[in-house]
Amino acid sequence: MARPGQKDPYGVRAKEEGYPARSVYKLKEIQDKYKLIRAGQRIVDLGCHPGSWLRFCSQSVGTGGLVLGLDVKEPTIPLSPNILFLQADLLTVPDETIKTWAGRADVVLSDLSPKTSGIKWLDHQRSLDLNLRALEIGFLVLIKGGSVVLKIFDGQGTKNFIKKMKDYFEQVQIHKPKSSRSESSEIYLIGQRFKG
Repeated sequence: MARPGQKDPYGVRAKEEGYPARSVYKLKEIQDKYKLIRAGQRIVDLGCHPGSWLRFCSQSVGTGGLVLGLDVKEPTIPLSPNILFLQADLLTVPDETIKTWAGRADVVLSDLSPKTSGIKWLDHQRSLDLNLRALEIGFLVLIKGGSVVLKIFDGQGTKNFIKKMKDYFEQVQIHKPKSSRSESSEIYLIGQRFKG
C-alpha cells in the first residue's frame, strides 16, 4: 500500500488501464482465484458506479454475454453494447422490476458500501442491510449453480450472515484482496453453486 504522501499504485494503474476506480483489482484478484466470470454469461453488478467492474465484466463475458449494472448514480464510462444500466436504489427498487430487468443471471456482484459515519458498529449494520438486499436479489435472479460476490464491512453480524449464505450456496468463502486498503474492514464473501 502507498505510504502517506505517496501515490496509490492501484489508483495510478487503474487510470493507466482506463478504469475509473482502483476497485477493479479486487474483482480481478477474485476472478483469478475463483474463475466465476466466463464468456457468454449474464452478470448483475449492484452498485456499479463509477463502472470499473462493469468494464471488466463486459470484457470478460464478450459480445455473447450481458452485464447489467444497477446504481443510483450513472456510470462514468461509455457503455458498450453488452452493458445495460438501470438507475435505481437497491433498497427500494421492486422485486418485479429486478426480475423483469435482470432475467436469469449466472453471477451477482455487489461492491456496495454504505455512506460511512466513522462509527464502526453503525457502518457494519448499514453494510449488512445492503448485503441482505443484495443477497435477496441474488435469490430472485440467480440460476441454479450461480455465484455471488458480496463486499461487507466485517463485524459481529458477519458470522450469522455467512451462516445464512450457507443455507443457499454449497460453498461460501471469505476473501480479503491484496488491493484492499489495510485499514479497511471490508471483506468479500464468495458464494458458489447456488442451490436454487
